Amino acid sequence: MRRLILILLLLLAACGPAGPIAKFTVLTHPDGPLYVGDRVSFEVLSPGAFDTGSQRVKVDFQGREIGEADFQPFGIGGRVEAALYWVWDTHDLQVAAYPLTFTVLPDGTTWTETFSLHPASQVPPPEPAAHWTSTTTVCCDIYYITGTDAARDIGRLGQIADEQSAEVAAQFHTHLDTLIPLTFLPRVLGHGGFTSDGVYVSYLDGNYMDSDLGIILHHEFVHYYDGTLGGKFRPSMLQEGLAVYLSGGHFKPEPIGPRAAALLPLGWYIPMRTLADDFYNQQHEIGYLEAAGLVKYLVETYGWQAFNTFYRDIPSPQGSRASDDMDSSLRQHLGISFSEMEAGYQAYLKSQTVPEAIRTDLQLSERFYAAADAYQQRFDPSAYFMNAWLPDGTAMRNNHIVADMLRRPSGWDNRLLEWLLLRAQRELSSGDYPTTGQTLNWLDWISKLFPV
Repeated sequence: MRRLILILLLLLAACGPAGPIAKFTVLTHPDGPLYVGDRVSFEVLSPGAFDTGSQRVKVDFQGREIGEADFQPFGIGGRVEAALYWVWDTHDLQVAAYPLTFTVLPDGTTWTETFSLHPASQVPPPEPAAHWTSTTTVCCDIYYITGTDAARDIGRLGQIADEQSAEVAAQFHTHLDTLIPLTFLPRVLGHGGFTSDGVYVSYLDGNYMDSDLGIILHHEFVHYYDGTLGGKFRPSMLQEGLAVYLSGGHFKPEPIGPRAAALLPLGWYIPMRTLADDFYNQQHEIGYLEAAGLVKYLVETYGWQAFNTFYRDIPSPQGSRASDDMDSSLRQHLGISFSEMEAGYQAYLKSQTVPEAIRTDLQLSERFYAAADAYQQRFDPSAYFMNAWLPDGTAMRNNHIVADMLRRPSGWDNRLLEWLLLRAQRELSSGDYPTTGQTLNWLDWISKLFPV
């Protein structure tokens, strides 16, 4: 392994992601090289503090405006940007480099950027023949792209989806009157699953997140069913904690109580108000696990019905913090304050027995997912969960957009680092902790060799 890595490093010495322009940063989609025939989207990132109420950007090509969008918070992370979806249609253009002009309104800041189009004959497979298609199962309308790993395995994927949806329906004591829109994505986005207008799950042979598919589907279906049941205000901490709790683990089956208890001696426990008020900015594995442990504690202590009533009656924020809104509903329905809830939860965690194997697995899991997040931020930013590029599924299908999901950064740096991530994930899943640690050490060392 060491010899192979050293050889690849010689090939990678000059590789590295491009840096942003001086003021605004423009990202293009699909990722990687652009080809004649692409319908190109742009993300225009603001340079720090920016007025999202009145600022917008327009794009001009060959003397005419091709698109305009407001600056708004984007994605889970709320990054301020203007997203212009599929505004540059290159079907009638030739292989060449083309200047496009970006103008920020109303202040008139203008700059030009040049984008090269490569021959359509060089479009990587499974394009250009790939297209969206669908199948219907008991639970879901399933959408996928032809020629992908999901297309190959769609029969099995449908069976797993039906099984997980039925289990979630039983947990919530409910049923859906409509089918779940479920989309299988042929690239890694975030940690492998998102739920918004429908459920989106990454499925590909080279998925370095390599999570248990049943648990990922269960987790996202919990979000979908949870959304249909509604509530005044469902804080992110409780939404994600509930999904992990009802799935019996985060990315794999795991004992939530003892695993969450390991956070205390490791010094990783996040104060509950911090977690409630700013959930997604906390370390991913730790935040989700701590939230799941809290839901487990509340359900075991007060019963499912009492928890569910409290959860769905948290008042909508009126300039207040999520923790204060939770405090109001806790007092009304469970007879405790937010601080009393946290004290009881910590006592519950301290009562748990934590085997050494669980502690070791948690430590390596935290290292792995932190490494995966860092990889995405630097080497595949469209995949990073806080700002992932995931357009509306219906819009993608209606516009026949497949390249945004099929293409991803595929340089030698991406291939090597993703191979190491995949290797580490499989070693961790098999319980080979010493080798997992060694692979993560290699990953950390090699990542630092590339320029920022």
